[in-house]
Amino acid sequence: MEEKKLWTQKAAAMRRMLSEVPEISVYSPVTDALRRAAQLDEQEIVGALKGLSSMPQSTKAFANPVLHRAAVHCDGADITLNIRSFAIHGVVQESEIVAGEVRPAYVIFVGLFGRKPEKVQGNLGEEAKLDALINRKFYRSRWEIREGASRRKSLIDQVVEFVCMFSNSGPEMAIHYFSTLRKANRGKNRLPDRGVNDERRDGCLLLEMIGTHMENIAVGAMAVYIRRLLREDASLIVEQLIQRIKDFIDEEEQSGKTAFQACYSLLLGHHANVVENEILERMGMIQIHHGSAGSNMVARYMATVHTTSVSDFLSVSQMTLDGARHFGAIHDMTRFINELEQLPPENRDESIRNGVLSGGLPTFGHPEIAAAGRSDEIQQDPRSGIYLAPLFRAIDNGDIILDDSQRERLKMLQRVYQIAFAEGVIKPGREKDKPLRLTPNTDFGGWSVQEALGIDEPDRTFLTYIFRGFGWMMDVREQLLQSHMIRPVISPHPSVVPTSSSDPTIPDLVVATHNRLVEGDAFSAH
Repeated sequence: MEEKKLWTQKAAAMRRMLSEVPEISVYSPVTDALRRAAQLDEQEIVGALKGLSSMPQSTKAFANPVLHRAAVHCDGADITLNIRSFAIHGVVQESEIVAGEVRPAYVIFVGLFGRKPEKVQGNLGEEAKLDALINRKFYRSRWEIREGASRRKSLIDQVVEFVCMFSNSGPEMAIHYFSTLRKANRGKNRLPDRGVNDERRDGCLLLEMIGTHMENIAVGAMAVYIRRLLREDASLIVEQLIQRIKDFIDEEEQSGKTAFQACYSLLLGHHANVVENEILERMGMIQIHHGSAGSNMVARYMATVHTTSVSDFLSVSQMTLDGARHFGAIHDMTRFINELEQLPPENRDESIRNGVLSGGLPTFGHPEIAAAGRSDEIQQDPRSGIYLAPLFRAIDNGDIILDDSQRERLKMLQRVYQIAFAEGVIKPGREKDKPLRLTPNTDFGGWSVQEALGIDEPDRTFLTYIFRGFGWMMDVREQLLQSHMIRPVISPHPSVVPTSSSDPTIPDLVVATHNRLVEGDAFSAH
């Protein structure tokens, strides 16, 4: 009886926590500017601003202004980097993630609820509660019994059968297939699909989003691991594959691995060690909320139009990560490196320069920030350096050993960096101008790290999906509270924008990464 009472109290506390939503931003710069222009009788300005007067309030979730400045040497020129920052709700800074001061559940909590999680003595604190919920939804999902194409089976059995039939498919294909199957089962069993809309109770919607996302993650991660098993031994039959993956996930759960850590292991094809966990966890946490990235814009739009299914909301948001020209182009870089491999070494530099001049060089430049230019100042996304720093440290310590193929491919990627940024490119007919330089975006580092760790090429947007999904949930909770309008750039509320920082962690890391990439073999032990 006492145990039942305790369980009831914990469930009630969880419902209260999930029902809490961050405060709505009241900062509306367009409205304020329109009022001020009218007071000054600036009718032309009033007329121009009226076209923007229906813009909703600004976001209080995310901000990434220029916060640091650092000087680097580029082929004889001194270039000033204006380094963008990263913060969620003005509470979590990227430097805290880099320093290892916070874990994924902490960052996710701050994003979802707009405050730090409370610590409760003698009981589970709020961060631990959210972490436990995420882990439970992930590990239990593999035993979910659902109607398949042939008969009712556990999810893990059906994923194995799917991959055996479509062995070249990436994790996103498995996720989309089983998302459709989830919807079909609800319809067959006459269960209402309440979808994403502002009539739903906040806690119930969040709980469904977390549960659906963690099931999608489990499906994608299992599909990745099964495909790897088949590649290593094509003679394995369905029953053997089912047993292998069951044993593998059981070992992860029994060793106390979190859901995220289990995913790292499934992505790598072996039980991830401490170093691999650190590298992938840092990269994932930084991607939890990407701000104005394409996938987040889609998520806000889908929340605005009120999707009839949470499954649809997550699937459609995911599609932008796997587009031919998405906001990071990991798959584009894979294709580009594969093309460079086919060229004679003496022709590769020309191909890279052509990519810069044509505007088609993947993982460099950015549509939202001034990451390209011919001046002595240029904006820098620090995330590539943040991802690469622990990889370089692991290589130097002998914790990560690259094979010949990885070293050759990463050398080509290093050369891309040297030409695109350090040397720059002179456009024909503009020989008197300074060279055009492009700084790398987040996925330059993401591709490099995953190449070095041996993650298969089709799977290199999956880590982003795992963590970005929680950013989409943050967007839903904010968007449904506002005026249901999508906009391409969301101005942040002043209270969440850091204005200055004397912490040298990020600029020092960016400069050190740059220096390593422009000199010698960056991916050999130093």
